[in-house]
Amino acid sequence: MGVASVNWLSFDVESRVLLGGLKSAWTKGYHQVEIESDNVILISVVQNGLTSSIYSEVQLMHDWCFKD
Repeated sequence: MGVASVNWLSFDVESRVLLGGLKSAWTKGYHQVEIESDNVILISVVQNGLTSSIYSEVQLMHDWCFKD
């Protein structure tokens, strides 16, 4: 596995965990949450909604973060 593959795998795992946490918080009534991560790319993607059609989890995270 190359470095790029490992970094993408890390991003994939972290984004899925974040999405699960957002869904869980929302269903428990927490509609305003603060996200902390050392993954600058993940936070930037969530804040800015940068997505591609290939990576729907990122769009879901963005939607959950800014859900009314």
